Amino acid sequence: MSSQTEVKAEVIPWIPIVVLTVLMAFFSPIYAALTPNASWYGLGRVGCKLLLMVMPFLYIFGAMVIGRLRGKSFSPTLFTYLYAAGSGLISVASTDSYPIGNFLNLLYDSVYLAPEINPWPTIMSPPSSIVQPLVTGGAPVPWGSWIPTFFWWGSLYAGLALIALGQGTIWRRRWIDVEKVPFPQTRIAIELVDKTTTTGPIRIRYGTPFLVGSLLGIAYQLPLLLSYMYPWFPDVYGWRTNTCTMGAQWITPESPLAGIVGLAQLNKNPAFGAVFYMAPLNVLFGAWFWYLVFAVLMQVAFMMGYYTGITGNPGCGRVWCGTVGYRVGEPFKWNAFSSAGVSTGIFIGYVALNWKYLAETVSAAMGRLGKDRLDEFERTEPTSYRNSWGMFLLGAVIVIAAFMATDVGLPAAILLVVTNVVVSFVCTRSYSLVGFVVPAGSNFYEGPMKMLLGGGTQYGVTQWYVAMGMTYSLACEPTTGGGASVPFITSLGSYQMASVNKVSVKNILKIQLFVCVIAAFVSIAGIVWGFYTFGITKMPSASFYSWYNGYTPDEVANRPTYEPWLPHMVAGAGFAMLLSFLHARFVWFPLEPLGFLLATDGHALIEGIWTMTLAAWVAKIITLRIGGSKLYEKTGIPVAIGFLIGVILIVILGGAVLVLRYFFPF
Repeated sequence: MSSQTEVKAEVIPWIPIVVLTVLMAFFSPIYAALTPNASWYGLGRVGCKLLLMVMPFLYIFGAMVIGRLRGKSFSPTLFTYLYAAGSGLISVASTDSYPIGNFLNLLYDSVYLAPEINPWPTIMSPPSSIVQPLVTGGAPVPWGSWIPTFFWWGSLYAGLALIALGQGTIWRRRWIDVEKVPFPQTRIAIELVDKTTTTGPIRIRYGTPFLVGSLLGIAYQLPLLLSYMYPWFPDVYGWRTNTCTMGAQWITPESPLAGIVGLAQLNKNPAFGAVFYMAPLNVLFGAWFWYLVFAVLMQVAFMMGYYTGITGNPGCGRVWCGTVGYRVGEPFKWNAFSSAGVSTGIFIGYVALNWKYLAETVSAAMGRLGKDRLDEFERTEPTSYRNSWGMFLLGAVIVIAAFMATDVGLPAAILLVVTNVVVSFVCTRSYSLVGFVVPAGSNFYEGPMKMLLGGGTQYGVTQWYVAMGMTYSLACEPTTGGGASVPFITSLGSYQMASVNKVSVKNILKIQLFVCVIAAFVSIAGIVWGFYTFGITKMPSASFYSWYNGYTPDEVANRPTYEPWLPHMVAGAGFAMLLSFLHARFVWFPLEPLGFLLATDGHALIEGIWTMTLAAWVAKIITLRIGGSKLYEKTGIPVAIGFLIGVILIVILGGAVLVLRYFFPF
């Protein structure tokens, strides 16, 4: 993959991008809520924390069909623009992210909690009389009553998008031009577009390995779709037996493997393996190596009297449940040590090792570099570093102001931004290297906010619930469940594709900025219209439950773990910084902290990804040993990418069929 040098001036196709953005931002959240099993058949992201993007491929497939009809393929530039526009919408098209996600649970509280108990300001959710009709649907939308709520949520997520886009633009040169970070999932789109825009017969353009991989992907995903739709269809891959949606087989208490305390889930989904196959070997090695260390430590601790009774818990219960689960149980308290501590250490370690680069961007922003050096520094950047830092700071101001408008104090509002920056950085770093998001999926970063607020509501009931609840969206699930920082990922991925296809990164930033900001406002209007039209309780993937109940002081007593948790978090941060230093200082030292996080983070354990990191590592080693990089690039990568394209194709078609069944059962 070459780096960007000089690009020809091209006009952004604003008309189709604007039309697609408005339509898809409005309707794709509704589509997600109407789709049974939207975690695998929505248009946003699928595969849980694998975060396999669908929307950009829908755009690319559409352009491929139109190009076929007109007898001439579109240019790589147009495909790159479509990828940037489509990826900017993956959050709003996913059921557990904004505008569905936690916003939906606030609506529950507005309806079912007594007004004197409901802690949520009406600017976040209108009064019960306004919200009640959308529970069952079939009612007109009182648009005027929703304007303050639309403005607050739209402004909040537009501000978060500015923070994320600012971060992506600031780190672009370091990650893409200098480090050559692989971006495995972006490579899927890059290779597809390259093959699509090449001339010649299909077999020559796409190649046998890619076509075989695509057929394998279809052969894998299609039976899963059919067995989900029809009870009579054979369960070819055993998905109906002790298997989570993402493809992780859980260990039952009756299993012969139940005595292995550190074993909760085994991932059997080859889509994970195909993505991991494109990841760096040292990170894959670290992921399965540290998992084995984790399993040994857990077994030793169990023999010493810890984790009593955990072998009676099935699968994810070992990770999540009770006082002895992996996350909170003594002596390791992995939620604090790994998910919170190691993540913090990765962020601090990376910034410390790259402080000169970061300082130079600040100097450029403040005009302290000479003109020649500044021109050289910013010539191929999406925008000036002054604009990048300005975008980041403007987003922070908007977010802080939005929270202060809900009676959250300035210190808590600032902490929300700081923790968002830390965790979203690590999530994006993980995704850019291996195509999987860690940390994620548990309430691991609520400790600092709990400390600031004194562990209870003594500094204000509203402040407690808003600050603690939004900490989950911003600092525990910023790129998945909350979706607040997805533009950090999508901007860098789009810059990577632009770099390969010699497309203006300035235009990419314009597209991402437009899509992410507009979608923040349009999407919430769309889902509210969908709720009033169809009814929340009648939409298959609209999970409707109380947010209030999850954030009472008693409920958060174990977040990130039971007290004391701070020593574990500090120890985890120190451990990660040590690994970062050793890996940077000694070329021969193979272990770095991200591999440890992939092995021990809560949702990585829930999804059992250690099996697929090991399988991908073995497959990649064998490929390189047999045929070197040529076999890997000419055969291995096309098969893996083809497989994922086949999966995505069935996901798109299957989702459409499932939504059609909602209206016309068959």
